[in-house]
Amino acid sequence: MKEVNRFMLPGIALGALFLVSSCGQSPEEKAARSLYAQAEAHAQAGSYVVAVQLLDSIERNYKDQIDVRRDAMHLRPGIIEEATLIEISTNDSLQAEMRKAYEEALPSMKKVNREELVEPYWIAADGNNDNFLNTTGVQARVSADGEFYMLSEVIGAGNLHHNSFTLKTKSGESVSSGVVPFDGELNYRISGSETVTYDAARCDSVGMFAEQHQSTPMTLIFNGEDGKSKSINLTAKQVDGIAAAYRMGHALTQGHRLALQRNMLEKRLAIARDQKARTFRE
Repeated sequence: MKEVNRFMLPGIALGALFLVSSCGQSPEEKAARSLYAQAEAHAQAGSYVVAVQLLDSIERNYKDQIDVRRDAMHLRPGIIEEATLIEISTNDSLQAEMRKAYEEALPSMKKVNREELVEPYWIAADGNNDNFLNTTGVQARVSADGEFYMLSEVIGAGNLHHNSFTLKTKSGESVSSGVVPFDGELNYRISGSETVTYDAARCDSVGMFAEQHQSTPMTLIFNGEDGKSKSINLTAKQVDGIAAAYRMGHALTQGHRLALQRNMLEKRLAIARDQKARTFRE
């Protein structure tokens, strides 16, 4: 006896139809029907991931059970539709959070757009030296496309040859950037000065640390070769400048990622609804 698709019939007791339909079934069909009933129960309870996993198990392990697989095929689009609608709702909420975070960060930032620049970037309005590349320190930036990144600069570095840096609080908490090997581009040296650029992967943890310790003066340590180092002090405003750039960059990059995910979810929803419509016509 063919199982009835109950995912769209919420008033029916799940166990009753399964008991009626189990008469005369082979052990394999009973096992497949049991998985189907479990998938349906999980779908009605909103456990869509588990429901899909159970349907996958039917497809993978019971290839000879054509009727059960057909019922599973009919059930699947409705489950995917409901699961995707929940993901879209969550995505929309997260995008709203990122827009709010960006709007809150924007007033504390300023855009740097000079003729000699390849592209403009954003820095914190406070806690930054406009003549940074002639000053020993670090600077947090947000690129035109929203990426958080940082630069470290040591004037009169001698043979320090630094390739990373560390922020350290008075209480001993610290965080270090990733290492950028000397390559003459992201890490270059000229006239006794050293400039290193850290992409988001190498300095996100620094931005997060600064945000967690806002308005806290810190020690900035440039990590050189052979255990050499150089230290300077960062003011609370300078730490806050790093945190502000991190917040803005994080909001922009996460917002962009969520927008791409939203487009993917919309496509998945359209496919599920199309499959659902076609299975109902069969």
